[in-house]
Amino acid sequence: MRRGLEVTLVQRGSYPLSPLDPEMAALVVDELRAYGVELRTDSTVAALDADGVHLGDGSVVAAELVVDARGVRPAASIALQAALEIGPTGGIAVDGLQRTSDPRILAVGDAVEKVDAISGAQTLVTMAGLANRHGRTAADTIAWQTGMLDERPADVAPALGTAIVGVFDLAVAMIGWSEQRLRDAGRSHRVIHAHPLDHAGYYPGAERLTMKLLVDPDTDLILGAQVIGRRGADKRIDVIAVAMRAGLTASQLSTLELAYAPQFGSAKDAVNMLGYVADNAATGLTDSIQWHELNEAAEAGATVIDVRSAAEHEHGAIPGSLNISVDELRERLDELPEGELIVHCQVGQRGHTAVRILRQHGRAARNLDGGYLTWEAGIRMTEKVRELS
Repeated sequence: MRRGLEVTLVQRGSYPLSPLDPEMAALVVDELRAYGVELRTDSTVAALDADGVHLGDGSVVAAELVVDARGVRPAASIALQAALEIGPTGGIAVDGLQRTSDPRILAVGDAVEKVDAISGAQTLVTMAGLANRHGRTAADTIAWQTGMLDERPADVAPALGTAIVGVFDLAVAMIGWSEQRLRDAGRSHRVIHAHPLDHAGYYPGAERLTMKLLVDPDTDLILGAQVIGRRGADKRIDVIAVAMRAGLTASQLSTLELAYAPQFGSAKDAVNMLGYVADNAATGLTDSIQWHELNEAAEAGATVIDVRSAAEHEHGAIPGSLNISVDELRERLDELPEGELIVHCQVGQRGHTAVRILRQHGRAARNLDGGYLTWEAGIRMTEKVRELS
């Protein structure tokens, strides 16, 4: 696009960067479209010829250059020829010292299995950082096995899968498991969304970050995270990566003492904010509901209360929601219908305040996690908006 070419992106799934969850991938789709990329989602390539790229639906995309980025399989043929063990992922099986099933042969790199830090199962993580680190372990192992080192090297640490990619002006970072992967595995989890600024809002140039944290509800340990923004996403994913490696809980993110000056961050850093929300959830101070659970709750009788200003509500609203700003909530309690209340603001902070007010007055209330921004992105990516009742 920056060279003035027309670009079409053909994606087999519903959205690009499939390791992301849909409400996070919405930002990637928006960025691609803003730069003029044509998206062909839920599409597959059937054939290539002089006419162009033939898609599974019968359409043809004219092309002078085709980049095949469908992914890779482990190049394990040399290991098979050497009668070495191949693991369940199709990668070369190794132990904690990078030794194959023949201890005289060591293997490192993308074709070699790693241990997943979340599940403990074998996995493939094709990242240069791990390959480099495992190469060092292999060298130490050789030195130890040949008597050059007296002590056995430490086993390699399980892989978190920390990754980042640039999409035009966005940085898209992720670590651990996504919500979709946790749901597919039937693993219990708690979800936290936040939309803080990358540095103090009163300092020029502040940009919004979109952050998602996946948490084990029993242990409060971090299972994964996704961070997207124009600035500061790399810093935040690295802080979370250190926290996960150190075994910190999600709530303990709020206690991290991170560097602060207005042009670099906020007195309560974006990572701290995730920790505060996680602590509220862990202690039961504020119950939340996810964007993809809202329709079901509304159909069961819950009322959605928009606690933003009237101007924000008019600019964009959840269908069927009742608009009472958080500043007027105490004076207008008698306007609230009976039954459960689900409150939301733009990003979640005013919604938290509203839940506390309603609970003080004996009302059952939950906060829409991530607010209107998260709901709108998720709905836009996954389903048509249905009228809430």
